[in-house]
Amino acid sequence: AMKSNSSFLSYNETALQRPDLLKERTPRSFNMNQLGSVLTSAEPSVDSLFIYSCNPAVVTPEANKVREGLLREDLFTVVHDLFLTETAAYADIVLPATSAFENEDFYTSYWHHYIQIQEPVIERYGESKSNTEVFRLLAHAMGFEDEAFRETDAELMEQALHHPENPHYEDISYEALKEKKWIKAKRGPFQELKLQTPSGKIELYSEQMKKDGYPALPTYVPLYQESNYPLTFIPGPNHNFLNSTFSLHEKHQKLEKFPKLHMNEQDAKERKIEDGDMVRVLNDRGECELVVSVGQNVLSGVVVSQGLWADQKGKKHLVNGLTPDRLADMGGGATFFSGRVEVEKLS
Repeated sequence: AMKSNSSFLSYNETALQRPDLLKERTPRSFNMNQLGSVLTSAEPSVDSLFIYSCNPAVVTPEANKVREGLLREDLFTVVHDLFLTETAAYADIVLPATSAFENEDFYTSYWHHYIQIQEPVIERYGESKSNTEVFRLLAHAMGFEDEAFRETDAELMEQALHHPENPHYEDISYEALKEKKWIKAKRGPFQELKLQTPSGKIELYSEQMKKDGYPALPTYVPLYQESNYPLTFIPGPNHNFLNSTFSLHEKHQKLEKFPKLHMNEQDAKERKIEDGDMVRVLNDRGECELVVSVGQNVLSGVVVSQGLWADQKGKKHLVNGLTPDRLADMGGGATFFSGRVEVEKLS
């Protein structure tokens, strides 16, 4: 994030999100990191769920609690996805989604300064529809006739790319993008660049952080000890999946071979665990079974798994069944890497 260039091409989000339509209303909202708690204990209860572009049965913390919530008889769940994900197995209705190859959209980047248009390169498959198409159809079926619900993808892109407040958008519009296919953001001298901080400069000492009750300078804060389990559990990503995406594909599974747990040789010795053993990773939230890789590539006191593996019959690979849904102290983020576990050899 320190080197992110995304602000050069930040588009007009207000035009897309239309906060003005809320008037003075504040709808109830939840943090997705706590979906399990929301589905099992929210008052009043959440009785319907529309899931798109996500696979919460695998990717969210406290995944066993999420699945318990998804199994509720009185929860009406719709999943709109390109694939039959693990979450789709819990749905009352599954709607087929289009891929990026069938949709028109525009893309920017965290790093480079180019905006590009994505135009369909294949015909739609079967009855699949894009997210925006489904939202328009739902709005019409539910009797919402506001102009905003009738706008086409092209009109939405026109609004998003009309952004007078961003000086880097001088040559960028939907029409120009349709013609040129890609455009570079206009950039002035670096010293004229105003950063998105209160001072407009790089801030090593942050008054805003201080105001919010945090240290004004980066400082060490000891990790929150959520339980007495002895090992910190870090369920990291792997090379061949993207979160749970691609984990269903046999090719990608073959590249990764099988889910492993990396463990320091000292911790393994104390537990009479040897390299290649099958182990159970457990805490009060759940358990999973993985092949252990013993060595010195992780610190003592820490175990690391890699990848969110697809559900397979008889396999216990759900690493997010062990992760806490406690929120981070800043920004309401997830605390996936702050959970505690024990590891034992499977007989």
